[in-house]
Amino acid sequence: MTASRFLKHKELPSWLPYLLAGLGAVLYLIRAAVYAHTTVSSLDEGSYLIKGMFYLNGTYQPFEPYGPLTNKAPFAFLIPGLAEYIFGAGLRTGRYFSIFLGLLTLLGTWIAARRWAGNWLAAFAVWVFALSPMIVKLHARAVSEVIIACMLAWLCVLALDEKKSNWRIVLASILAAVAVFTRQNMAPLLPFLILYVYFQHGKRAGALSFVAGSIALIVFHLFYWPRVMTIWTPWLPEALTPFLDTFRIPTDSVPIWDPNIDFWNRLNAFFQGIRYHFIPIVGSFFGLILLPPRSQWKSVPAMRTAFFLALSFFSLVLMHGWAALASQYESYSCVFCFSNYLGFFDPLGILFFVVVFAHAWNQNPNRVVKIISVLAVILVGTGIGYSLFEFVGGGLLNLPVVPRIRSGGLGFIAIVDALTQGLDLPLVAVKRWISSILGLLAAFCVLLFTFLFSKRKQTRFAPALANSFLIAGFLLSPLLHLGESRLDCPNTDIIRDHEELGAYLAAIIPPDSLVYWDGGNAFTPMLYAPQARIFPPQINDGYTFHIGGNPDVLYSFSHWNGELAGRWRSEADIFIIEAKRYADWKDFLAPQEFQEFARPPASQSCNEGAELRIFQRLP
Repeated sequence: MTASRFLKHKELPSWLPYLLAGLGAVLYLIRAAVYAHTTVSSLDEGSYLIKGMFYLNGTYQPFEPYGPLTNKAPFAFLIPGLAEYIFGAGLRTGRYFSIFLGLLTLLGTWIAARRWAGNWLAAFAVWVFALSPMIVKLHARAVSEVIIACMLAWLCVLALDEKKSNWRIVLASILAAVAVFTRQNMAPLLPFLILYVYFQHGKRAGALSFVAGSIALIVFHLFYWPRVMTIWTPWLPEALTPFLDTFRIPTDSVPIWDPNIDFWNRLNAFFQGIRYHFIPIVGSFFGLILLPPRSQWKSVPAMRTAFFLALSFFSLVLMHGWAALASQYESYSCVFCFSNYLGFFDPLGILFFVVVFAHAWNQNPNRVVKIISVLAVILVGTGIGYSLFEFVGGGLLNLPVVPRIRSGGLGFIAIVDALTQGLDLPLVAVKRWISSILGLLAAFCVLLFTFLFSKRKQTRFAPALANSFLIAGFLLSPLLHLGESRLDCPNTDIIRDHEELGAYLAAIIPPDSLVYWDGGNAFTPMLYAPQARIFPPQINDGYTFHIGGNPDVLYSFSHWNGELAGRWRSEADIFIIEAKRYADWKDFLAPQEFQEFARPPASQSCNEGAELRIFQRLP
């Protein structure tokens, strides 16, 4: 018996799924507010906010040479910048605006899910968000993931419908173009949408979608032409596009950000992404392998909708997986950003799963699908365990469960001693083995439960296994989010501290002073000191720093090197230094040349050494 039939059979009140969805949204809001006030600001967040503010108030323009690095499509900065411009610059504005977008994401996902899968599965979609600390925490920060997630949710509301509506098709197509111009990694979205509209609503509707989306995308590009090509050149082979070399950073310098991350840590990042986005990823995977033949679909429009969602979701997952985990497509590639990248398109994965579950959950798959289902549960269970190795504590490591023959008879020694001493394994490898085995055991428990249940209830094994595994993951979501669910700074208010620190900076920095920033990788505190001038490449900290190279050329691309750093040190009036970095500055900031201001009343972070020290050059 499927979930929908069970609920209908029990004749539950019709208002109950609405209440559950509302409670899920309230829980989401409460958790987001807590994270907003306790999460340390990041480089990306500070970058989006201050660049957006600069672009909106006219200090700089996107892609301006010698200005801030526009390494993402402009709307990624302009959208949060607009909120800052209207409601006042600061972390509070940025984060509250992001939470608002997060709530809109829930609403859009709920509307689309309700349209295709009914009230109960729509409520379930809301609770997927509410029970996922990683997603909530991501939405509580002023970053582009929540912006794109909101756009995708409402694109689905506008476009994914059985009934044709020209005005909604036009809006959806324009919104897809806006998404591409917010993050260029959304490039496949518009062509996929045009194909969906064509097959769902016919040639005229498809042509309308193509024209609306193409015109919007062309207009956006023409407005920033030709420097907008700097965001596309990393995607294009240099050998085939030498005429675009003027938009590429010359290769005569070496970026210092070149992380050497081994296979095992990349594997860890991959399974972190799966456990943080369990339902969107695993639910979509089971939805894909349990797709029935076309003849068994309850609704052809639902089938087309599911295909659009699957094509979009899995294409974006594979593309971002390759960029983060397998390649070095940019000097600032980020392996452990994979789980964040998945936050872009959570609504697509959730909607694909609920549409397939409601319309086409294959109850009689073939043997190959059964084998794939079993292997998937074993692999994902083991991988999730592997990615939790950092939480293997001393209590588990020191369990005396390994038998050992001693002179006095049979005894037992701790697991950690047996593996580190007996097999000469490092401690991190021991933790990985233990956590992987625990994950494998959990997967076998799901398999055993499903086998016994399917025998007793006379149900098909593969769909029962998918349901059991997904329910277990859904209910254990807080456990799967260990690490990300913790509060960064539970004993302070990060937003309040930024406001106090910002007020202090605004009071002590003289107007038009030139500020050298070495105050941490998050430039967020400078939002509160608009009277100051800065060196724009420092917004991205060391991620844009190079060894060697032509300083003027690097500066024109919003990058920097040691020569520029030395030049800026001689020009700056104010130096803002993170306390733990002060040792590198002690000789330069000699008392006879610089005076130090009183220590700020608050810190930008609760982490040790994050306090700021502020110096002014003496006349």
